[in-house]
Amino acid sequence: MTPRGRRLLAVALLVGLLAGLSVWHGTLVPHAADGRYPGPEAIATGGDALVGDTVTVWGTVVATDPVIIEAEPRGQRVRFTLTGEPVADASIGAEIGAHGTLQSPDTVAVDRALLQASWELRYLYIISFVAGLWVLGRFLRGWYLDGPTLSFRPRSQDD
Repeated sequence: MTPRGRRLLAVALLVGLLAGLSVWHGTLVPHAADGRYPGPEAIATGGDALVGDTVTVWGTVVATDPVIIEAEPRGQRVRFTLTGEPVADASIGAEIGAHGTLQSPDTVAVDRALLQASWELRYLYIISFVAGLWVLGRFLRGWYLDGPTLSFRPRSQDD
């Protein structure tokens, strides 16, 4: 087998492995011992059975007195009232991730919360995009793709 054929086979195997692992990960069942807790979808379908259990919900703050978030698991709009000190500083429009105990099918007593202002996610994507372009530019200035062998080779200092 030629070096080009081996490289193509290696790339195909790695892409197949990535796809297979992605499908396998999607089949995993939430298990609290693994650090995965029921979320908005599980609460919306069987909230009464989960009362008293530890849950994690993510959503957008729609009211602040009391703090109410709105989540959309599978296109179904669900609202949760959050109680506790960790969510006291929430503002309308902020994204919040709350981890706590389900008191009723629509109330969570929050132990820990992550508040995220609406601009933070846009900032994250913009900075990541700019950094990716910078790294790509640095890579392309120092290396080139050799087509016949499908390998990257360093550019000579004369280029």
